Amino acid sequence: MKIAILTDSSYDGKEKDYKDLYVIPLMISKQNSEQIYDDGNLSKDAFYEMLDGEALKTSQTLPGDMMKMWDKLLSEYDQVIFSPISKGLSGQFNTYRMLSETEEAYKGKIFVADTNGVSVVAQQQIRNIAMWIAENKTGFEILELAKLHSQKFVAFIVPKTVETLKRGGRIGSSAAALAKMLKIVPILRYDGEIEKEQVARTFKKAILESIAFLKKECKGIKKIDLSYSRTPDETITFVKSLIEKEGLKINIESELTNVICAHTGRETIALVGWKG
Repeated sequence: MKIAILTDSSYDGKEKDYKDLYVIPLMISKQNSEQIYDDGNLSKDAFYEMLDGEALKTSQTLPGDMMKMWDKLLSEYDQVIFSPISKGLSGQFNTYRMLSETEEAYKGKIFVADTNGVSVVAQQQIRNIAMWIAENKTGFEILELAKLHSQKFVAFIVPKTVETLKRGGRIGSSAAALAKMLKIVPILRYDGEIEKEQVARTFKKAILESIAFLKKECKGIKKIDLSYSRTPDETITFVKSLIEKEGLKINIESELTNVICAHTGRETIALVGWKG
């Protein structure tokens, strides 16, 4: 059986790393309601120029584009495993899971996986899906395995500033003003959704506390995944040094995908650990 893997632009890995991997763009919306495809035609410089100037929103892949992609893939493959952005961040999963299960053309052929994935989490999950396909697992089996694996990661996001979070409504204006005045750095937990875990008095302490959380929740952890939005090289080097001083190595390293940066802003660090 020939199976394709489809993901969306919440995945920040390289499409060419897997022979049968395809990526479909999510949408980025400007304040004037203009919608832009989050694909290779949107350069990082252009994205950050927009982000610096206004509050951006993100939205699902257009239904016409999705069905066109499904139809194309099904002309070449027997089944498609679609691993979308986490259902806690977008309606993408629910919309296309329902479509795959109600439209006769896609029943038993399109499998929409519930992974809670994004960025480096999605990279690990795509790696797993490719491995399961190589082991001749069926679409139904892969759905179950992907859901089980989605419970095994622990992730923390540390934004160096809260301006983008404030603009996007993820943090209130008064809380943002207080954080700025007291130089408080939020630590956000990501488990499919982004939620506040606690705060630290400095960026360094926020990173160290995040590492401590990972060590506590992922017993015996030796490696972590690291991703970041556009950040000065010296900051990334500093974060890596803290990770190494804590006796950990970096497994996957990547630049955060646009659809996360649109909500967290520049100089955001994400740390991910996996439970055994």
